[in-house]
Amino acid sequence: MMGPRLNALSLRAEKSFRPWQWTLIFVSVALMDYLTGPSIHSAILFYFIPVGMAAWSGALWWALGLASIWPFLRLYIESLWHVTAPWALTLDDTLLNWIVSAGFATLVWHLIRQERRLRILQGMLPICGFCKRIRSGAEWQQIEQYITDHSEAQFSHTFCPECRKQHYPQYFN
Repeated sequence: MMGPRLNALSLRAEKSFRPWQWTLIFVSVALMDYLTGPSIHSAILFYFIPVGMAAWSGALWWALGLASIWPFLRLYIESLWHVTAPWALTLDDTLLNWIVSAGFATLVWHLIRQERRLRILQGMLPICGFCKRIRSGAEWQQIEQYITDHSEAQFSHTFCPECRKQHYPQYFN
């Protein structure tokens, strides 16, 4: 029996989004940004969505690539609108957008990487040699409960051929 599938947005999900998904959203945001015109300047916030999706999926280089592309794409879109602004201010705005976006991508990537690393069982576990329960602080837990609480593993119970012969010899030969 398999455990429940992890939610794609779970911090512990192995892979959340595929490259085609964040690319599609990136293109959609750029297209909507162009179509809405210069009146909606806060559209730049939507560029963080595909950058975050790529970083969330563990693809730091893709996230940094998107974070590097979109400020210059936005600059190009503004030139298509024939918006006049002082070049120094435009350059500063583009550079600031790139720095914040790259920082956001790196921060999301580190957060996901750290969370996934923390959910791996590591180190030595004090386990009873007879009943196989694990000491967790002052209490003892069944091994299944301990592993379920400290990882993404799910258990289903059955019995091996040796235990089947030992415990149910009348049913199995």
